[in-house]
Amino acid sequence: MDKTKNLIWLFSIVILCALTFVFYKTYTKQKAVSQSAPIFSEDFAANNSDFSDGLTNPDSVTKYQLDEYDVGMAEKSIYYVDINKDNKPDRITKTFYETGNAHSYYEYKIELKQNGKFVDITPDNFRTINGADCDLQQIQFVFKPQFRIILISRNMGETWLDAMPAKKQVFQISDDKLQTVETKTLRKICDVKELF
Repeated sequence: MDKTKNLIWLFSIVILCALTFVFYKTYTKQKAVSQSAPIFSEDFAANNSDFSDGLTNPDSVTKYQLDEYDVGMAEKSIYYVDINKDNKPDRITKTFYETGNAHSYYEYKIELKQNGKFVDITPDNFRTINGADCDLQQIQFVFKPQFRIILISRNMGETWLDAMPAKKQVFQISDDKLQTVETKTLRKICDVKELF
């Protein structure tokens, strides 16, 4: 009988230790994900180190766990700033998507605060198009003297590296909408960041 009791106690202790280990590993993995910096592929980070989109000091940053291939939504930053001069904090959301290569990108969402709700005024396809050597589309926010957004893009040539004519678009808020106020053709270029 004592032998059976001892085996039951030993078996219980082993199960308790195993459960404690599983809970500990789950907790530390979740904690590491919530506190770690987003995983930017080396090519993407090296290619975008000097360029600024003009957004600084986010009001909140949420980091997300990538899938098993290090791909997916990596980080979302939210900025509350009055962009239409109505003394209400509007919202700009910047989301980084990791692709595991040099073609990771940022996507932007611009919303005005109207009647207590946020209204999306973002133009279609409002994101960057990044490459290892050349970016095909970049976006920059300017807040002074008045709010505007500059988007410079170019088409893809036969290869990613082929210089192509770039196009500059400037957006401003008019009648609570983001309107194009300037469109201009620029010189042929590989990396549009050089035109800012």
